[in-house]
Amino acid sequence: MLGERALVWAVPLFFLLGIALAFTPCVLPMLPIVSGIVVGRQAPPRRAFALALAFVLPMALTYALLGAGAALAGANLQALLQNRWTLIAFGAVFMVLAAAMFDFFTLQLPAFVRHRLDGASQRRRGGTLPGAAALGVLSALLVGPCMTAPLAGTLLYIAQTGHVASGALLLFALGLGMGLPLILIVTVGARYLPKPGPWMGRLKGAMGFVLLGTAIWMVQRVIPAPWALGLWGAWLAGLAVTLAHLATTAGVRGRLLGRSAAGVCGIWACAMLLGAASGGEDPWRPLAFVSRASAAADLTAGESASASLPFETIGSPQALQTRLAAARSAGRPVLVDFSADWCVSCKTIEREVFADPQVRQALAGVVLLRADVTQGDAGQRALMRDHQVLGPPTVMLFDARGQERRDARLVGEFGVADLLQRQPGVALGERS
Repeated sequence: MLGERALVWAVPLFFLLGIALAFTPCVLPMLPIVSGIVVGRQAPPRRAFALALAFVLPMALTYALLGAGAALAGANLQALLQNRWTLIAFGAVFMVLAAAMFDFFTLQLPAFVRHRLDGASQRRRGGTLPGAAALGVLSALLVGPCMTAPLAGTLLYIAQTGHVASGALLLFALGLGMGLPLILIVTVGARYLPKPGPWMGRLKGAMGFVLLGTAIWMVQRVIPAPWALGLWGAWLAGLAVTLAHLATTAGVRGRLLGRSAAGVCGIWACAMLLGAASGGEDPWRPLAFVSRASAAADLTAGESASASLPFETIGSPQALQTRLAAARSAGRPVLVDFSADWCVSCKTIEREVFADPQVRQALAGVVLLRADVTQGDAGQRALMRDHQVLGPPTVMLFDARGQERRDARLVGEFGVADLLQRQPGVALGERS
């Protein structure tokens, strides 16, 4: 989405995302304590606003530095965030956090730390600007685990594009959004913010399902597809049971709506679990195994067509120039796909894009080269450096004269339409 939207739309989006993150169960309960520490008691309104701003701006700047660092790290950060074991570790962390949301255990600061923080807020009559700034930086580092999913996704996007200014601006907006509730507390007071109550228990449960869904979403690309379908089925079954339980305490309309939603979720969950047991892969067509014969025939045809794509592996600038010269002599365009074994998105593109019949037809007249940068040796680094490629997945398109169409370069994960809708002076499958 970030790749398709202008920065003028992305910045407000991340500001709103920051506000939403501030109301998560791990952040919202700390706001009154933080406001007491930063501002102190009985601080004049202008002083309170200045102290809150001194806290929020350094916090936002800390996130901005993370964004700039991600852009500068480039391929190294991509390798870390797309690594199989990193994704599995992130998924495990989200499962633990989900268990905390379901009250299997309590995830909070130790009691003696919370008592000290609360005591400090009670004793202080006013904060200092340097102290508020230092606490802002520290806060950005401490609440980072609560926003691992959006932060990791944003950092990966920034690393793929290499836009230092854009990355810093997006995360700066995120930090400002997270700090807005604190500014509201110290200016208009906490009376306008949501009060603790039963709704927070329901919100915790909803957050638990969101965290579990995030864990499945992160690991589904590195586990067999039927396993992922089974996990989604189990997730949906748990949601159905929860909705049915909540319906018992609701009013007449609430019971009708809750039981209806629970029934739909339960039926679809059963279909997904049955499809997973039969080797299914698609959550939207979990019972596709009923027509297994035709599906298997289509899959076999797709795999054979995909395997027939004549990708030739290159690993140095000299090899690329040699192939470009040969293609130029033959009057053929060239597609260069930068890939790596550790790149999860590359495997998705291989399976979902390059195996598509429309793409295979469009690439029929194109020389296909694959720059495998798994090892990151001198030749591979030189190839990336010469063409300003930050890392995989990246696709470069050269016309029949051997000139790259830079406007058609694809960076990051893309779909069939993204590849087919490049607007070349010469279409992908045509010669000039």
